[in-house]
Amino acid sequence: MFYRKYRPQTIAELDNERIRESLGKSLLSNKFSSAYLLVGSRGTGKTTTARLIAKVLNCDRRKSGDEPCNECETCKTIANGTNLDVIEIDAASNTGVDDIRDLREKVKLAPSSSKYKVYIIDEVHMLSTSAFNALLKTLEEPPSHVVFILATTDPHKLPETIKSRCQVFDFGRGSLPEIVRATERAARGEKLDVGKDAILEIAKMADGSFRDAHKILEQLAAKNNKIELIDVKDLKPTVSVKNINDFLALLENRDSAKIIDWVEGQNLPVKEFIEEIAKILHEDLLINMGVTDAKPKTQLKTLDLKNLLEKLDKAYKELRGTVIAVLPLEVALIEWAQTEETKKVEVKKEALPSPSVATEGFGEARWSQLLEKTKPYNHSLSAVLRSAKPIGLSGKTLMIGVNYKFHLDKLSESKNIEIIEKVLEEIMDTEMRVKYIKQ
Repeated sequence: MFYRKYRPQTIAELDNERIRESLGKSLLSNKFSSAYLLVGSRGTGKTTTARLIAKVLNCDRRKSGDEPCNECETCKTIANGTNLDVIEIDAASNTGVDDIRDLREKVKLAPSSSKYKVYIIDEVHMLSTSAFNALLKTLEEPPSHVVFILATTDPHKLPETIKSRCQVFDFGRGSLPEIVRATERAARGEKLDVGKDAILEIAKMADGSFRDAHKILEQLAAKNNKIELIDVKDLKPTVSVKNINDFLALLENRDSAKIIDWVEGQNLPVKEFIEEIAKILHEDLLINMGVTDAKPKTQLKTLDLKNLLEKLDKAYKELRGTVIAVLPLEVALIEWAQTEETKKVEVKKEALPSPSVATEGFGEARWSQLLEKTKPYNHSLSAVLRSAKPIGLSGKTLMIGVNYKFHLDKLSESKNIEIIEKVLEEIMDTEMRVKYIKQ
């Protein structure tokens, strides 16, 4: 894979200029921190930079002011991920307090062959509250031979107590010149004949992600050694006029079930689809406000346009952090369509508990707690739950109404049931079970 093959191996090779200048200078002058927090979207170089920090700390031949040599055994094993003293942990898969307690015991042990033991914890925001508390104790008094490098795509979910004990570096998104530089390096390495206009178009399509730029280049290189602008444009996803017109018609009917069923059946390029729809709705908003004189594409009222644009904007920003590509769009559309006035779901009375049971023992406050406490474990799971609703509490079983089959399938996965029941136990202070009812 190009993005792994052409990862920067020195500070000077880092494509992100801000990180190269700020973090690079402090590292090369031997100004080390016991904990770093690397913040940025996926594919912006956080893991690459974390490994570079580990190499600067542990290179056998490096002197102050020098880059890591990339030739000693330590540098080589860090680069290929086999160094025993550089431990990479995926917090999304190790969310519990027991995982962090195990880590706390292991950090006491001295490095096996390096100067420092380096822990790289990716997607650190996915840790549970109890796991954060356990990690905090280690960050407050870390052993002198240990350095923590935390990476996250969602810093807002991190407790302030964790952030305050780290040196924070915000990667942001790669600029167009930075993405071009990274893409050109890979093109030279592969001896590809790529025009400057084609490189620029690849950088635009990558939307601030170095990884995505390399993936696009690799996809193009698989077809031809010579890459021209037309080749790149042919690769770019497009949204048909029919797709747009069909969707706008569904919006006016404001039937959330039909809207979501349509979205699920289209296999849309989600990012480009949101861009196209947002442009049309923005134009209609300006027409409704009397700013421009033209015929609107929809009959939506000004307030409806404003609310939908806000939700689409939020969904667009969440695209890079989602597990299911279409999920932020679906959640935005459901939230917009299901207002108090239009949220009328027909259900069979015999399948549901009586209205009095639905509010007994598990009201809105506890449901809100469940949504918030689920986020640190799995943000996408919390988003799916928002489209469901509590139906009733039967003994120690919470019954949840789910409108859509694909949401029911997601919630019914064993790992997700485990998370929800664990959070319920925290809220109710007793062992709990969950049962889903398709509405």
